[in-house]
Amino acid sequence: RRDVGSEGNVSLYLLLKETGPLWVSAPGAGKGRIRFGGGTEPLTWGVFNLYKGARKFYLKSVDVREDFWALRSSAEGLRTLLEWDRLLCRHLPPGLPCDDLVALFYWCSALVRDGADRRAAEWRFLRRWLEAWGMAPSLEHCLSCGRPLRDAYWSADGPLCPDCTGEQRGAFLGDAGRKKLIAAAGCSMDAFKRDFPPSPDDDRFWRDGCGRMKALLESIK
Repeated sequence: RRDVGSEGNVSLYLLLKETGPLWVSAPGAGKGRIRFGGGTEPLTWGVFNLYKGARKFYLKSVDVREDFWALRSSAEGLRTLLEWDRLLCRHLPPGLPCDDLVALFYWCSALVRDGADRRAAEWRFLRRWLEAWGMAPSLEHCLSCGRPLRDAYWSADGPLCPDCTGEQRGAFLGDAGRKKLIAAAGCSMDAFKRDFPPSPDDDRFWRDGCGRMKALLESIK
C-alpha cells in the first residue's frame, strides 16, 4: 500500500488469483472511504472488485473475508507476515499468475494466526515456495555426493554430508534436525499445529534453515 498525493488516493499492490500481482488505484482510500472499509489495509484477504480505466485498474469495492486482525496484538507474528509479503512483492513478476503461492501465503499465515510456531511456519512457507519453483535443495541426499543423508551441515546451496563439507563447515543440521525440517514442510495443517507449537527453543535452528531458503530466493536474477 502506498499513499499517493494529498487527496487521499492509495495505490495497492494486490496478489490476485488467476492474475498474480497487480497495481490498483483506490481513490480516496486514504481518507477512509466507507465502501473500502479495512479492505485497503495490508494482509487483508477478500473479493476485490476492479474496473479498468484508460491506463490502470481501479478498486471499486472490497468484500473482506479475512483481515488477520488477531495478529495486530502480536508484533512478532505481524512482522513475520509482513516479511513474507515483502518477499512476494520482491520476487513475483507482475501480471504472472501464481495461484499456488497465493494459497501457500494464506495457509501459512493462518498457522501463525492460530498460534503455531511462527519460525517453523516461515520455514514451511519458504521451503514450499522453493519447491513450487523447483529450487528447493534435497533434504534426503547430500548435495555434493548424492549419498543418503543422516547428519548434515548447511552449505550455501543446501545440506552436505560430513565427508563433503571440507574444513569450513556450515551450521550443523544433524539427522533429527533434518527430519524435523522435512516434517514441518510436508505435514498437514492439523499435524503442524499439534507438533510445532510456539517454543522459545530452536531459534537458531529455524533461523539457519530459513536463512538458507531466503538466500536461494535472493540468488534469482
